[in-house]
Amino acid sequence: MGEIARVAGRVLLIGFDGSRLEDATRDAVRALGPAGAILFRRNLDDAEVLPRLMDDLSGVLPPPYLLAIDQEGGRVSRLEPWIGPTPSAAAIASLGEDAATRYGAATGRALRALGFNVDFAPVADLSEADARNGIGDRSFGTDPRRVAALAGAFLAGLQSAGVAGCLKHFPGLGRTDVDSHREMPTCPLGRDRIESEDLVPFRELAAAAAIVMVGHGRYPALDPAPRPASLSPRIVGGLLRRRLRYRGLVATDDLEMGATRPRDDRGSAAVAAVRAGCDLALYCRDLDRAAAARDALASEAERDPDFARRLAEAAAAVERTASRWKASLPDLAAFDAARREIRAS
Repeated sequence: MGEIARVAGRVLLIGFDGSRLEDATRDAVRALGPAGAILFRRNLDDAEVLPRLMDDLSGVLPPPYLLAIDQEGGRVSRLEPWIGPTPSAAAIASLGEDAATRYGAATGRALRALGFNVDFAPVADLSEADARNGIGDRSFGTDPRRVAALAGAFLAGLQSAGVAGCLKHFPGLGRTDVDSHREMPTCPLGRDRIESEDLVPFRELAAAAAIVMVGHGRYPALDPAPRPASLSPRIVGGLLRRRLRYRGLVATDDLEMGATRPRDDRGSAAVAAVRAGCDLALYCRDLDRAAAARDALASEAERDPDFARRLAEAAAAVERTASRWKASLPDLAAFDAARREIRAS
């Protein structure tokens, strides 16, 4: 693998099928050399099996690496078969900031004990609990400062346990009425309302968050081009990087989602995301699409020296984050203790 291809691979976070690394999957991941992997329920067969999977991943992922999961609570709880039902953000909001901190810390201890070093949580979007936008009760509510306080409490607890937290979905999907898993939603709000409401949690918590995930909504008030925020230089580079002065790792939401999949011709969405200012492009299932993205990133870097510099910056940001939040091998005894703590909370 050439150096440019190696750097291109390091800005990809990949997913795959199965609770074990089959030979073909192992070879594909090794060839990609990605930043790390994200696991879903389809990968979590049994807690007793997970250490083997984590050990296999540690053997094929170039260090330092990210091992990620979506463990918000409520209906986005990949660990539910192992830990039972967990409260949604809306339910936690009714209990207050101290409860959010305790729940975040217990979640962090459980994830750390399983070998994860990244949790794509908490949700910082403003949303009604019954909204039909893919967010709903995943949000802590609609009051900007209350959401900032509760999301910040969960984030502080999570990161105190050694797991990198992630504010999502910048600059806020809660005011849309379409689920970006299916198609690209459009935010109808003007710039003033976005600035004074939806951006508040991100603005107040950006300095504390290891990662910010940019969503796939369109925001005509922020960028007139018909593209999602995750691919927008105005929103990622201009608003998040320069205006909010965010210095941590910037990730896309899954580029295989309905909002972006039609725009990802042979990895073009990954190129657009990195050019916009993102550091980490997610391909959460299809390793062939991830490989196409790696090749597209490398080709663009060979063609454009400015893009090559941006790609190198993104890979360096991944390295810093993975070095700061180191992955560790699973400790099932520690997980059992954390699981009991979550169930008692």
